[in-house]
Amino acid sequence: MGLLNFVITTVGKCLDVVCLLLDLNFVVVHTVLRTVLAVLTFITNLPGLFITALLSLGNLILVSMTTMAEATTHLAHGAVSVLGSVLLALEGLLESLKMMGYLSMHVVLRGKEHLCRSLLSVLEGCGIAVSLVVYFTNTVVNFVLIATQNVYLAVVGVWQTVSSPLQKVLELTLTSFTCLYSCLAGTSAYLWSPCKLILDFLVSLVHMFISIFILNIYGFLLTVTIALTTTVYLNPGLTRQAAVYIVDYMNSFPALRRLYLAVQSLVLALWSIPHFLCHNMQHLQRMLRHLWLLERRLWLQLSQHSSHLRVFLRTRLHRDNGNRIRGDGDPGQETRDPPDGRAGDGANQELPDLVFPSSSTDRPLKKQSSSGKGGKPLPADDLLMLLKEQEERKKCVICQDSNKTVVLLPCRHLCLCRDCTNILLRQPIYQQNCPLCRHMILNTMDVYL
Repeated sequence: MGLLNFVITTVGKCLDVVCLLLDLNFVVVHTVLRTVLAVLTFITNLPGLFITALLSLGNLILVSMTTMAEATTHLAHGAVSVLGSVLLALEGLLESLKMMGYLSMHVVLRGKEHLCRSLLSVLEGCGIAVSLVVYFTNTVVNFVLIATQNVYLAVVGVWQTVSSPLQKVLELTLTSFTCLYSCLAGTSAYLWSPCKLILDFLVSLVHMFISIFILNIYGFLLTVTIALTTTVYLNPGLTRQAAVYIVDYMNSFPALRRLYLAVQSLVLALWSIPHFLCHNMQHLQRMLRHLWLLERRLWLQLSQHSSHLRVFLRTRLHRDNGNRIRGDGDPGQETRDPPDGRAGDGANQELPDLVFPSSSTDRPLKKQSSSGKGGKPLPADDLLMLLKEQEERKKCVICQDSNKTVVLLPCRHLCLCRDCTNILLRQPIYQQNCPLCRHMILNTMDVYL
């Protein structure tokens, strides 16, 4: 038992040593392979890394050059813009200085003129006032002197009257009349002086008003405008009478009357132009709608006539073919059966198909169904092919993707899907035709197969 345990222990240790050696071998081989693969990978990727570094360096150089070019262009553009703005500012400054010079010169000249006029007016007023004062003082002195002289003469007269009564009475009377006249003259002079002062002041005001508001064109126009506005506002009746008088006066001249009539007719014509244009636009809209209705009616009639003509031609062609088959053809040839497999009345059967054409899936299916000889059933491959062809015939003839779901009227062809039908109906009316028979589409109807 101990020997068995020893043997088992020895075998287990040997297996452990073998596993350790295998592990060491795996580690060494794996390390060597990883090192070799890393070296090979570095060697194989070295050109790519070199090319990538060169490309990155080239991209860095290009980006730096483009950045420098953009910075240079922006700097130049900014310098040009700043220089232009400075030039514009200098130009504006010079223009403003020029305008300020013109304005200041004009203000100085006008101020000088008005100052001279005002000084002249003040000097004239002062001279008038001084002359009035001097005249008033002179009048008072004259009045005092005349009164003193009259008193003296009165005293002398009284004295002489006392001395010689009769002579002195006459002299006293004359002296009294003289004194009364002098008093009246002095009183009149004394009372006339304020009136003359007021009149002189009014004359100076009138002279100043004329020199400012009449001799100057701007003041004259302002005065005339104020006078006319005041007259119109205060006397509307007078304004109407003046207007009537002016119109009558203008009507008295033939040329002015013709000019007035021409201006009045021009104003009436300009006033009636919008109504005339509105009326013409409404009339034009009615005419366009009428033409559209006539065009639609014409297209409808053309489509009906074309369908009747097509039916008539197909009927005549069918009759001619039937006559040749029955009488003019070779009697040795046998008559072929119609496509539907029935040997009977072929003409009577194809006539409804010509008169009332249906979808494009009926006749090929009938031909395929009658292709079997002797009424034998078709093989499985032929049935699968027939089913595939039938599925393909269910596709739209335009997109070949969706199924046919729309019947076109009046030709009754089932050949389009709803999307293609909507696209076709958005076309002009002369392009809305059936893709199979080119008949005009008047209406559509959805069907569900």
